[in-house]
Amino acid sequence: MKDDYSLISFILRGKRRKTVLKCLNSPKIPKDIATECNLSISNVSNTLPELVKKGLVKCKNPKDHYYKYYELTNLGNNLLKKLNL
Repeated sequence: MKDDYSLISFILRGKRRKTVLKCLNSPKIPKDIATECNLSISNVSNTLPELVKKGLVKCKNPKDHYYKYYELTNLGNNLLKKLNL
């Protein structure tokens, strides 16, 4: 992965983003992420679209209205490894 310092900065300056990214070691719904990370569901629901927009996370079932599962993309996984998170 080529160093993208704006992406690295984006993750490191956001505690919630870093926490949610680290939590996605397997596909999860926002409620499970919130419980595991001790965050409110609204914080998780606001953070996930930010991560999706940057290409770090993707929704596995975007057409479903309920129980949307999110997982790391290759970019997100590589960034976690690079940052030792």
